[in-house]
Order: sequence, then structure tokens, then C-alpha cells
Amino acid sequence: MKNPKLLIPIRCTTRKIYLHKPPAGRHDWHVRFTPPPINGISREAFRSTGTNEVAAAKRIAAQIIESFWSDAGRGAEKLKLRNDHATIGELLERYCQSDRHRPRTIGCNMRSLRLIVKTVHGGEPDEKPTSVLTGYLIRQFEKQRMDAAEKQSPLVNRILILERAKASTASFVRQARSIVSLRKMKYYEDLKLPDFASFRGESVEAPKRSLPRPLDMKALGEMEKAVPELAEKERAVYVAHLLFSRLGLRNVEIVNACWHWIVDGSIGIINRPEENFFPKGSEGWVPVAPDVLAELKRFEHLSTNRYIVPARTHTERHDVVYRRHSKWISQWIKDRSKTSYELRRYAGSRLLDMGATIFEIRDFLRHRDVQTTQQWYAYRLQNRQLRTIGMQDFIPNN
Repeated sequence: MKNPKLLIPIRCTTRKIYLHKPPAGRHDWHVRFTPPPINGISREAFRSTGTNEVAAAKRIAAQIIESFWSDAGRGAEKLKLRNDHATIGELLERYCQSDRHRPRTIGCNMRSLRLIVKTVHGGEPDEKPTSVLTGYLIRQFEKQRMDAAEKQSPLVNRILILERAKASTASFVRQARSIVSLRKMKYYEDLKLPDFASFRGESVEAPKRSLPRPLDMKALGEMEKAVPELAEKERAVYVAHLLFSRLGLRNVEIVNACWHWIVDGSIGIINRPEENFFPKGSEGWVPVAPDVLAELKRFEHLSTNRYIVPARTHTERHDVVYRRHSKWISQWIKDRSKTSYELRRYAGSRLLDMGATIFEIRDFLRHRDVQTTQQWYAYRLQNRQLRTIGMQDFIPNN
């Protein structure tokens, strides 16, 4: 039975004609049909659309078919070479113009996309059409990266080198995909683009992660003793510290957090298009303990704008959260790549110690998948003593 999603919209004939999967060794969709006879001779036509994107292939196939009805197919060969999608260069130019708040992140994402395209297709990435951004591109990039790592790795360090290659490949793919994430498509509304569903959805093999190391409780105790002094000398850093350690917020959430986000004792980490803020994981409302909220309110008068972390500009607030707080934390949390982020992770472990379930921790930290939560707190669950059912425990007490 034919797949109705592959039906080609045509007006020159009442026949139903469908796209055909690429033949062996090819990756572009084809169309097979019987055009009107020429000089009494009728021959079946089998033509390539020149693209592996279904939407683009259906459009080009319709033009190819109609050319056989109008000019005996003389224009069909030109059609498959024509691609009116925006180029990757045009896509990146618009991306750079529309998201200027994070220049380093933007630069990394653009370099990753160019690297992926150049690795697979060669040449100048910016000149390629955006129709090359497919799941096939991801698969080929991963294959070439892993093949190169296999050839270069000596037997002694082979496993380590392959794991590093997996990690870097996954990182490049994640950064490149962020350019065409669903929430960023509003930047490209007037560009002609293909469907990026397969590019976003193709998976890559993730490296094996070791269990996280628990924090030094003695060091954390010493850090808490230094908190009152921090509240006196660096009040903005202290406010950021409360948002990290008591609410488990991410860096980008703390930078953007505003007072009007707090409603009925909870802070809403939700999509806020009017503020150009979109949460990294899942949306959610994080409950704020009354004493923590009262402590935050003590410093509300220092804020000259709507933001919770008192600072005059976005750049200064970014510096407070990403640099000054991390520098202060690094006195006690050492040898970690993201010292401030460790407080978010520790907040989840404290909830676990207080009896919260893994699903409650997922909701508190707003992980997209509970497997992420299990990954970070598996070592805490492993060390827990299993409960028992006593003689009087079979029927719960009313």
C-alpha cells in the first residue's frame, strides 16, 4: 500500500504518482511515472529529484512531471539541479543577527555546523544549501569521526580515544542542532528552508559517563560559614548563590530571573517569548521556601530593574553569575569544570536525602527525561539501605 505522505501534488494528470525511495548507493528521492507518448512511443520515466528532503523532493518531482506534459521533459534535467532553499551562509547570518546576547555560544554553534557540513560534503560550508542538513548528514559525520579515531588510536589508549571522539562528536552535533531548534525558527521566518526534523532527531552514540563524585561535606560546611560575609561584601553574588543552592537554578535562568516570575511562592521557569527566554530543559514552577524568599526580598531594593540579581546591565549580571560566583565557590569546590553548577546538582541530592522521589527531583530540576536525573543521582540511590516490612507494617495505619 502506498504511503499517502509520499503522494506528489500534480495538476497535469489525474493519476496518483508517489515518490520512490533512493536506489542502492543513492540518498535522493526519485519519481517513476509514464508520461504521454511521443510519436506514438510511450516509455516509463525514472528521474532523480536531487534532494533527500521529502517536502523539497515532492515539489521538484511535481515540476519534473509537469515538464513532461508541457515540453516532453526537456526542462526536467534542469529542475533536479535547482534548489531554491536558503544557503547555510544565509542561515548563519540570520542566526548571528537574531541572537547577539551570547557571542561565544553563537560562535561555537556556527563553527560546529560548518565543521559537520565540511567533514561530510567538503568545500565551502556557507555555499551549501540548507537541504543538506538531514539525518544522513549526522550519520555520516559520526561515521567519519569514529573511523578517523579508529585509525589514529594506538592499542594502548584505544578505548580512551574512542570515548573522547564520541564525546566531541555528540558535542558538535548538539551545538549545530541548536541553531535550528524549534524555538529559534522564528528567526528565519522569511527564509525558504527545508524540514529539519530528521536533522534534529537523528541520534548519535553518547560516551559512557562515570558516576559523579560526591561533594566534600566538610568543604561545604566551611563554605556555608563564609556565606554571611559574602552577604555583606558581595550582595549580588550572595543572591546568585541562593538561587543556585536553594532553588537549583541553571546559570542562564539566574541571569534572566525577574521578580515577576515569582507567583504564589514559586518561580516560573517557563517559556517567555516576550522576554526572549526559553528554558533549557523542561518548563516548570520551582517552589521557593518562605525563609529563602524573605532573604531574597531583603535585597530587592538594590535592583534598579526587574531582575532578581542586582546589577546595572546584562553584562554585569552575567559576570556576577558566571565569573564572580564561580570564583568564590572554587575556594571549596575544586577540580570541577562548572563549580557553580555543582550547587544545582547538590540541591537535588539534598532533596533526595529529605525523602523526595526521583520523579520529584526531576520536576524540581526540570530535567527533560527522568533518565538524566537517574544518571546524576544513581550513586546516591545505590548507597541507600532498602526498607523492610515489619509485622505491624503490612496494613497501613489510618
